[in-house]
Amino acid sequence: MRTWITDTVRDLLDHPPPGGPATLDEIAACAGITTHHLRAYYGSVEAIVADLPARTSQMGRC
Repeated sequence: MRTWITDTVRDLLDHPPPGGPATLDEIAACAGITTHHLRAYYGSVEAIVADLPARTSQMGRC
């Protein structure tokens, strides 16, 4: 699940949504999970971004 989330964030960073940086709600929607489920893994967008270098890149989800 973490890989799914980080891949989604990586894709959103490469193609940012209009209106500013992505929120946890937007990340969850793009990943196809609930915000509650996302928060079980990450408490903030910054925490996800901090985890990006440690993960290998796969296809984006959004």
